Amino acid sequence: MNDASVCGCTNTSCGPDWLAAPHTTLIVFDLDGTIADSRELARMSFKRVFALMGYGEITDELADSFNGPDADEVCRVMGIGPDRRVLYDQLVDETDAQLVRTDGRMFPGTVDMLANLALHARLAILTNGSQRYCEANIEAFGIAPYISLHSGFVSGVTKAQRMRQWAQETGALRVLCVGDRCTDIANAREAGAYAIGVTYGMGTREELSGADSLCDSPREVELACLRVINAQ
Repeated sequence: MNDASVCGCTNTSCGPDWLAAPHTTLIVFDLDGTIADSRELARMSFKRVFALMGYGEITDELADSFNGPDADEVCRVMGIGPDRRVLYDQLVDETDAQLVRTDGRMFPGTVDMLANLALHARLAILTNGSQRYCEANIEAFGIAPYISLHSGFVSGVTKAQRMRQWAQETGALRVLCVGDRCTDIANAREAGAYAIGVTYGMGTREELSGADSLCDSPREVELACLRVINAQ
């Protein structure tokens, strides 16, 4: 599969004029637990999907443990082989998109953060959810004007690889990665990006201790990003 087919719109000229500005900074946001306050939504989705697949009712704890890992890891844990993977992907895709429209919500202050940062950098969303789920959130939250790039999970393509690809395509001189799980920090490190951990999502401060900066609110994320941008 060509990576460009799952990256969303990479042509910034299709957005507002200021999105076409030659920004030298790319800020890549995780979605769940960073932009979307999706703990309850993800829990409902996993429980519904696995019930439909015949697993019965899984616990809240097990459902919560899947909020962060990619689909390959979830299927490994649940013993879902290639013969049922297509069904799993289809059910997750349909369930997530439906729930976003009825139960999706952002963390308070997120829209202001994105609007302000979009004046200084290209903004991207990179999620382990599906492309359809990613786009459903962007549409439901009305944040498309601020997002230059977006991608859902593609098996075999890591977040670090995607960030390096986007940096090369956009000519970004620096990349900042914002996320709420240790995997986001690890991928930032692998991609050579500045790592910002958000403590208001799923990850604990201890889990995110390897980040370059820890933030307790979207406003703090905005200020941390601007410090890095203005320091260059």
